[in-house]
Amino acid sequence: MNKIAVVTGASGGIGKAIAIGLARNGYTVYANARNEEKLTGMLNASAELDIRPLIFDIRDLDSVREAVESIGKIDCLVNNAGASMAKKDIADVTENDWDTIIDTNAKGYFFITKYSIKSMEAGACIVNISSGAAKTGGDLVSIPYCASKGAINSLTIACARELAKRGIRVNAVSPGFVDTAMLELNGQPKKYYDMVIPLGRLGMPDDIANMVIFLASDKANFITGQIIEVNGGDIMG
Repeated sequence: MNKIAVVTGASGGIGKAIAIGLARNGYTVYANARNEEKLTGMLNASAELDIRPLIFDIRDLDSVREAVESIGKIDCLVNNAGASMAKKDIADVTENDWDTIIDTNAKGYFFITKYSIKSMEAGACIVNISSGAAKTGGDLVSIPYCASKGAINSLTIACARELAKRGIRVNAVSPGFVDTAMLELNGQPKKYYDMVIPLGRLGMPDDIANMVIFLASDKANFITGQIIEVNGGDIMG
């Protein structure tokens, strides 16, 4: 029987790469987006794979719970759905800015985890997508975004500790600069990243997906509670 994976925020970028990568590795993947139209391109491009739409807004907790409960057994949850915004000075950050980012990136991760573990057995895993900005404070991103990713790191460790007794592993992948639409908010040309990243290139969605696929595999069955940086050397140590 195929393993079942749920990938949130799967319509493009890193989430799309993760969904396709897991499906290519034998998973039946439930790919989440706020509406099915957002998934059309990805579903058409991967028609030979077992990828199914799962529609909800990560901030609508009732729809999250209902969607997760409709699946049944879950072997892997990838929390990727995220929000960002252009960098603002502290004085310019609004309550709505804060709530939108935190509700999506931190609150959303917690509650879908809470609902999903009811359908998980020993051997299942959770992979959270964080960001190097949680450690650096992010010169090019907003304070709410950095704070939300720091919360994800702490959530990863706390959940890993609690769920270890149930045989469920929880880890986070922390990308550096990756070539996605979100990168445009940073206001830098792509050649900028080739100069500042030690390995000399911008990250690609598949670079992140490959680590997620590894963490979801049996090869990682003794790894939990880890925040794994995938950033071309942008953050070391």
